Amino acid sequence: MKRMKKIAAAALALICCLSFAACDSTGGSSVTSTESNSSVSQESSGAQQSESSDTADSTDSTDSEESTDADSTDAAASGDESKTEEEIYDDMVSRSLMTTGDTARMAKVINKLENKEEVTVAFLGGSITEGLTAGADLCWAKLTYDYLCEKYPDTTINYVNAGMSGTPSILGNIRLHRDVLDKDPDLVFVEFAVNDGKEQLYKDSYEALVRELLSAENQPAVVLYFTVLKSGHTCEDTMSPVGEAYGLPMVSLNNVLKPEFDSGRMTWEDYSDDESHPNVWGHEMTKDLIVNMFEKVDEAVKAGGDTEIKPIPDEWVYDSRFEHMMLTDRVYNPELINITSPGSLTEADTLTQFPNGWMAKGSADDAAEPMEFTFTGDNLFMIYHCADSPNFSSVKVTVDGEETGLFPTSSPSGWNNPDQVLIFSGEKGEHKVTLTPVPAEGTNVILLRILGFGITN
Repeated sequence: MKRMKKIAAAALALICCLSFAACDSTGGSSVTSTESNSSVSQESSGAQQSESSDTADSTDSTDSEESTDADSTDAAASGDESKTEEEIYDDMVSRSLMTTGDTARMAKVINKLENKEEVTVAFLGGSITEGLTAGADLCWAKLTYDYLCEKYPDTTINYVNAGMSGTPSILGNIRLHRDVLDKDPDLVFVEFAVNDGKEQLYKDSYEALVRELLSAENQPAVVLYFTVLKSGHTCEDTMSPVGEAYGLPMVSLNNVLKPEFDSGRMTWEDYSDDESHPNVWGHEMTKDLIVNMFEKVDEAVKAGGDTEIKPIPDEWVYDSRFEHMMLTDRVYNPELINITSPGSLTEADTLTQFPNGWMAKGSADDAAEPMEFTFTGDNLFMIYHCADSPNFSSVKVTVDGEETGLFPTSSPSGWNNPDQVLIFSGEKGEHKVTLTPVPAEGTNVILLRILGFGITN
């Protein structure tokens, strides 16, 4: 298997050398969102890791004849003794495709590419999408973009990498408009299967994100990519019902790796140098999985697949409570909150991913005055700078005069990353909010950075 891996990697490296970042004489634009950091899977508090030891079962699609069923582990591992390494690799790639879904939206993208109309391709996810370990030029997102550029050399293709390390679909849903939809994408890949937990909060956020993408005016195509951790944790089993309900192409990494591990042909270390991120070869292989999906969809379209985009189903798989989530900070949608008193929080350059926030710094004697504002809506998330530091403060939150909680911004899993927490969920309407900095236990120090808010209204 390792020899096959080297052969495949060499071939892929040659392809990468032939590909290029610009797709026409003027060059396609490149948009990146974040710096590379280590991935943290987060619980509903937004501050804990959720690397579950339970292995999620791969979900087989029951869609139409366009669906490609994943082989079971036993079937995949049997009868391979006579196959070449290249044939085994082809089998790995083939079984990654759970379903091609309804081809209408992808048909629209393919038609634009073939007619040399400008196309924007976006990638939304965590550090695996951002490209941690492989780098910006060798990550699966960039390699997929390079493949499209090579396949359609006369078409202008714009690249948006909206991967953000350590963030789940909750934060993806909050930043969706700023980082993806404002770029008017034609095709969006979504990857959050290892950064999410399986609690209801994640299920609702993930579906809201997918529906918001599908509801965009230009009707982009959406592809779901499900990754897996060394521990076996993946949210494929909770996310794939969303893909099935909305007829989306879905690709499973677990369907690729688990049979290889079970048969002894591969180990996790062949794919990754840590607990979660693909190595360079792993990113190249991931690109092959996406290319396989694209080519199978292309074949289905040319064989007479659906071309009429269907209405989005009225019914939700989970819950609609986080529908139409919007980010607000000092610069982006500032009108969504009305700050009546900044208190001890002053305008500040915060994190690269969320630069337009507020900061309180000093002692509890002079930096603990509450920020006060009003907003109209029924859900309020607070985005904050999280670190593993005894100096990072907590935030006491009141809404309409009632305390909703004391929320720490320090966590053992924090590494100076953006994090989020739901600080209010209730009746839709205008609400008055106070955020009071509270020093960590045993200190008199205030250090707090609020990066923004997510609001549904």
